[in-house]
Amino acid sequence: MNWWLRVRSVLDRVVAAVLLVPLAPVMAVLSYRIRRYDGGPGMITVPRVGRDGREFGMWKLRSMRVEDPSGMAGGVRLTGEDDDRITPIGVRLRAYYLDEMPQLVNVVRGEMALLGPRPEAPEFVDDSEGWREVLSMRPGIAGPTQLVVNNWEREVITADPTGETYTEEVVPVKLAIDGWYVRRSSPKLDALVAITLLRRFMPGTGSYTLKKVVRREVPATVAVEELRTFAPAVLGAESAA
Repeated sequence: MNWWLRVRSVLDRVVAAVLLVPLAPVMAVLSYRIRRYDGGPGMITVPRVGRDGREFGMWKLRSMRVEDPSGMAGGVRLTGEDDDRITPIGVRLRAYYLDEMPQLVNVVRGEMALLGPRPEAPEFVDDSEGWREVLSMRPGIAGPTQLVVNNWEREVITADPTGETYTEEVVPVKLAIDGWYVRRSSPKLDALVAITLLRRFMPGTGSYTLKKVVRREVPATVAVEELRTFAPAVLGAESAA
């Protein structure tokens, strides 16, 4: 672990604890509204693989209807666009990533970081060198793959929710990006990720700077353009930068 990651491990927990103070009432209200919709739990934990391969329960505001006793949606674990399991309030939560707010608790507990590779479900993780590299770092609430291949990932999952195409095509690209992020971890790179993340919520400002850097330095992302399911808006439209 480089010096920046050691510093961040402390900063992340402090910042998350501070953010939880004003956001806890917001999460409580949203959780209450979710419970009123169908009587299921407002918050759930989903299994994810964290640092050094340790599994943990990642907190989320529930955005899908209850279909089993755990409060989880039934069937496949992957969620594509227009998934009929997503509740009306879940659509709004997902649009602004509000369902991710409870993960601040995971950060305080040391299971996650504010920024980092997004944690993956156990069934998509193996003992390969690529995964060992990515899992040397705490997973993040937000990370570079969300900003670079998120649209393409959703299209793939929508076309094949079984997870087979996701495993064969998407996971290798995400691993390449996350591995690059782990190796390049620095205040400058995290600032770029954070700025790009904020610009996603500011229509018309453009958010392609990080994508251009990743395209230049991670060859696997260039191959994504050759896939028929790929959304051109994800890595294209560089003129909007």
